[in-house]
Amino acid sequence: MTRVRKLGRMPVCEDCGASGRFGSCEDLFHMLLALDHQRLAPWGPHHGLNVACYYLQHPSTAPPNTASGQWSLVEAYRAGGLESANQIERHRVARNRLNLFDADDATPAPARTRPSHLTIEHLSVDGSFPAEGYEQRMNQWVSAVLFERTTE
Repeated sequence: MTRVRKLGRMPVCEDCGASGRFGSCEDLFHMLLALDHQRLAPWGPHHGLNVACYYLQHPSTAPPNTASGQWSLVEAYRAGGLESANQIERHRVARNRLNLFDADDATPAPARTRPSHLTIEHLSVDGSFPAEGYEQRMNQWVSAVLFERTTE
């Protein structure tokens, strides 16, 4: 469950700092997953990346030992775009089916060095995740997650 603190009437997310004006980050994440699982563009192809960005910004909700795997998806997207991230995800699914995947195989995720400035709340625009401009917003979210963990 996403940790929140109250600021006036709006619950502010303690993990990412989102205002909560469209609901909790967890609620938004479940709405996004519902869109992802329809496998329709533009949401479906970004499923693995959505999960990675969300968990990297919400470590209190992430399954244990997954940060490095999530980080490798974000790095793959930066280096080679969506197809590169999806290729890693497909490879992991195949290895999982054979019980060969080990999260320790991935590069460890660097610690967050800056607060989040763009979150799932921004990706949602108004809480509905409109298709128009989604890919651009997704690119911005990935860039924000990368920026949060750089030392430069």
